[in-house]
Amino acid sequence: MQKHELDFTGQDIYAGIDTHLKSWKVTIMVQGIPCKTFSQNPDADILKKFLNMNYPNGDYHSAYEASFCGFSPHRELINQGINNIVINPADVPTTDKERKQKE
Repeated sequence: MQKHELDFTGQDIYAGIDTHLKSWKVTIMVQGIPCKTFSQNPDADILKKFLNMNYPNGDYHSAYEASFCGFSPHRELINQGINNIVINPADVPTTDKERKQKE
């Protein structure tokens, strides 16, 4: 019987994070395909463990909208080896309806 192990070496794994005080909503994308959306405690270490377990050896990237939480999550994600960017909410593409509600 052959044993198959996951190996994402050389693949970019993206995590879009919606940050909240008590939780993060995370969407994982691989090769432009949404793979999983889940909620977790607001902790970069938990996200890193999830990525290592489910997408081992991948190149991890994340992004979240600038908000009340400031840059603490950014620093934590970077310290975990996740390439993170903080983006301006106004720069996030949305539908016309959502755009009018944000203004």
